[in-house]
Parts: sequence; structure tokens; C-alpha cells
Amino acid sequence: MKLHDYAVMQIPLYLIVDPRERTVTLFSEPDHDRYHTRTDRKFGDGIGIPEPFGFTLDLAVLVPYKD
Repeated sequence: MKLHDYAVMQIPLYLIVDPRERTVTLFSEPDHDRYHTRTDRKFGDGIGIPEPFGFTLDLAVLVPYKD
């Protein structure tokens, strides 16, 4: 599973954009084989991207899949 593998490789941030569900999930703070922090937001909101990047990603510009 990618989530597990990325945590093991110490990838600092893992962002999943789901245009069908209109959601964004950010995993951060990897430690051994899992991420300690999970943040979920809906399209239209903003999501804080922590350091080493340190900015807010505006999710209002994302376009969902058409039903």
C-alpha cells in the first residue's frame, strides 16, 4: 500500500485529491510505517501545507468530475 510505503520512506507529505468525492486528504508527520497526522478537506476549502513548504493550498480552484 502506498501510504505505508511512503511513510516508511519518510516522505514528509502525501496529498490525495479525489475529484469524484470532491475531497483532499493530506497525510503528514511520517514515523516508521505510518503517518501521525491526517487532514481532510472538501473542494472549496483551503488546506494548510506544513513545512518544508508552508503555505495554504486553495481548494476552490479544483474541478470535480462530472456526474
